[in-house]
Amino acid sequence: MGECFNGDPAYVGPYQQFLTGLFNYPMYYTISDVFGSGKDMSKIKSRYDAENYHFNDIDALGVFVDNHDNARFLHNHGGKNKQLAAATVFSLTTRGIPFVYYGTEQYYGGGNDPQNRESLWNDMN
Repeated sequence: MGECFNGDPAYVGPYQQFLTGLFNYPMYYTISDVFGSGKDMSKIKSRYDAENYHFNDIDALGVFVDNHDNARFLHNHGGKNKQLAAATVFSLTTRGIPFVYYGTEQYYGGGNDPQNRESLWNDMN
């Protein structure tokens, strides 16, 4: 799975000519806006419309809510556990390949790297 850390499908899309599987950073930002900041769900449709134009294969993109390079969802959207759960369900059921970063299921809320790499074994519930 390749990575192009950018939220613009026009910028990320051409990378799919060289790496079939990429993390869907444009959708990552949309998930954060919709589920974390309460933006309208139509942003998801708009994002997919843009991605249809710029990507060769949306279904080969990795969909995620948290990862090792960014502050976790709960850090950015303090204490919104229900919204994190909804965002995670969306990432598991939408187009693409779902990726769940360890600790999301435990409601980890670490900040920027390395605070987002909390120890799972010491805190596992």
